[in-house]
Amino acid sequence: MASPQPESQVVSEVAAEVTEAVEPPPEPQAPPKPAPPRTVKSVVLTGYGAFDKLKVQAWPIPSSPGAGQVEVAVDTCGVNFADICVRRGLIKDRHPPFVLGLECAGTVSAIGEEVTSIKVGDRVICYQYTGDLYRETVILPAANCFLLPANIPFEHGAALAANYLTAYFSVLDIGHLRPGQSILIHSCAGGVGWAATQLARSVGSVTIFGTASPCKHDAARENGVTHVLNPDTYEAELLKLSPKGVDVVIDSLSGPNFAVSQKLLKPLGRVILIGINSMLSGHHKVGMIEMLKIAWSMKNVSTLDLVNGNRVVAGLHLGKLMDEEPERIRQAMEELFRFYKDGKIAPRIDSVWPLDQIVDASKHLSERKNIGKVLLRIGPPTSDAEKA
Repeated sequence: MASPQPESQVVSEVAAEVTEAVEPPPEPQAPPKPAPPRTVKSVVLTGYGAFDKLKVQAWPIPSSPGAGQVEVAVDTCGVNFADICVRRGLIKDRHPPFVLGLECAGTVSAIGEEVTSIKVGDRVICYQYTGDLYRETVILPAANCFLLPANIPFEHGAALAANYLTAYFSVLDIGHLRPGQSILIHSCAGGVGWAATQLARSVGSVTIFGTASPCKHDAARENGVTHVLNPDTYEAELLKLSPKGVDVVIDSLSGPNFAVSQKLLKPLGRVILIGINSMLSGHHKVGMIEMLKIAWSMKNVSTLDLVNGNRVVAGLHLGKLMDEEPERIRQAMEELFRFYKDGKIAPRIDSVWPLDQIVDASKHLSERKNIGKVLLRIGPPTSDAEKA
């Protein structure tokens, strides 16, 4: 039988247990401070309005691509009229501030989970009609990227997506241009117009009418336009040359010109509306009354006239088509790559501007000073077309 513990020992043990029971738990360690968000140099639209709303800033970007996404180190970006429409508030899909830019070309620097079609180091073209691509580095769905063949430089790659895909579906798909037919291409010396002319020429035995400022006539003819017309008098000039009109019209202007486009169609002719450039005029801001007049003039599609005249009116929104029919977009891009390899198409680069000169590049395009494509350079200069 064990001898009883001394009373003092029992008291000490009880006191120790009580002290241990009431001692507060150790304070939890503070969580580690999150790493500062990654930022990259970007073109940010700070509000709708004039050119001063365009700012080059360090703007947040995810630390890494998520599932189904890729990260691309951007070399070159394409400048488009859609960016001008967004800046002016004609397209309000998002609320500023946000990053502009529909297309770019560069090199894949990281991939997310579930990406199997693209690997790090691949050269790609990126197209995203919601923007966010005027950056040094972009993260976007892999589905919005196209592998760029080795024979196509980044400058030409950045000129293919918006302009040549729009031209492809307008001229060859919806327009269904065939040998022996004729086509009118508005703004034939611009990015889409230049592409549409080359694709129309690829059909063979086609008469191409195109509108352009007098200073651009020689370049338009060299690109394959049969008859270059003045924008202010093109209707009378065309009917004098072709009294029955044309088989296809690529209308990037809209507004009052849209009614003229329909009048110029032969029976079974097709007009494809691809833009609203009549709402843009250099530095001039289109007022509400002027916009309402233009919008009202677009309501002049008479179903009875279409039936009686055997005419077709169609529209094209490349971004929405990419959302709804991605495989058709991919097939069209593959065909454009073949056209490029065969020498049937070749983007004309009007000018290349440093990212910091986005305002100057945007003004250049807005004032229609360009012949061909206007680009932004993210990487070091590599072209004689580079702007200082």
